[in-house]
Amino acid sequence: MLGTAVDRDELRERRATYLKAVLHSAGLKSMATLAKALGVTQSTLTNIQSIKRSASPELIRKIEQLAPRIEDGSILGAQALSAGEHVELGQSLNIEDQLKEANRERLHELLPAEERTSKNIREVARSFDSMGSDDVFIYISALRRPFEMDPNEMELKLAILNAIRRKSFFIYLRPTREHLRRLDYFVDIESEFESFKATLFSDLSKEEKATYAGHLVLVQTDHVPLFVLPDFKWHIVYSDRIDAPQNAFAGALVAAGTDLSGSGADIRIPLTVASTKRVLFEVARAIWQANSGRRGHGKVPSKVVARLVESAELATRQKIKGGS
Repeated sequence: MLGTAVDRDELRERRATYLKAVLHSAGLKSMATLAKALGVTQSTLTNIQSIKRSASPELIRKIEQLAPRIEDGSILGAQALSAGEHVELGQSLNIEDQLKEANRERLHELLPAEERTSKNIREVARSFDSMGSDDVFIYISALRRPFEMDPNEMELKLAILNAIRRKSFFIYLRPTREHLRRLDYFVDIESEFESFKATLFSDLSKEEKATYAGHLVLVQTDHVPLFVLPDFKWHIVYSDRIDAPQNAFAGALVAAGTDLSGSGADIRIPLTVASTKRVLFEVARAIWQANSGRRGHGKVPSKVVARLVESAELATRQKIKGGS
């Protein structure tokens, strides 16, 4: 009898977590708005969540259509309650099913913390608006495209252009074409970047384009340990105005989920000081190595590389030039 109560409590909690994830995924604010979208009363959803009743197959189908990223709507059905009441004590669970269930529940918990693209863009734009002379923004990812390279995105493009006019620098650290092919990724990153740069500089005079060309640079190299997590992305904002030993703040957008289709949660997190120092070191080393053989507008200005290397070496007490 005790096992039945525990199972019902667990199911009640799982249903609550599931419905919260549905709310977030569908962009809704409350159970009342969810009920309205589904054409039911709020009390119906409340009773389903509290397991006083179960959802009909038709209602489950509507919920899954409303929030297709959220798997396993069957948890709201009568079969979930029935199964929960007949679990035998000591029964062995299939390890794959158990892990999938645990991962699915954790993903449902993470989804409410996911940063919406629109919110991310606003926050990133504000960061760009605060950049000044000689500040540096570095973007790092094997597969993820920066928001600003979406052809339809304009807010970030304007913020970047204004920052560049204030003599800030933007460096995009991405893999080579050969590395991307090994990951079964066939987007031409170089062409994507050139299109982005052409759009960004389209209203500049010929003289301005020449002046600012070195302030927006793509560096393609495979010597970045962070690329081992291909669908994550990192960024660093580096500035002498940051009062910290490494003169940088770093963040990551972590892709969570086990679905091969790629659906899941994208969680934006700030990195600790220790992680920021390590990311700065690996990024500075990769840029320094790749920059040595580059010429013209494809080269990161030497003064920028020197500052990054000096700061990374100071922060980690390791040598980049002539060291490991």
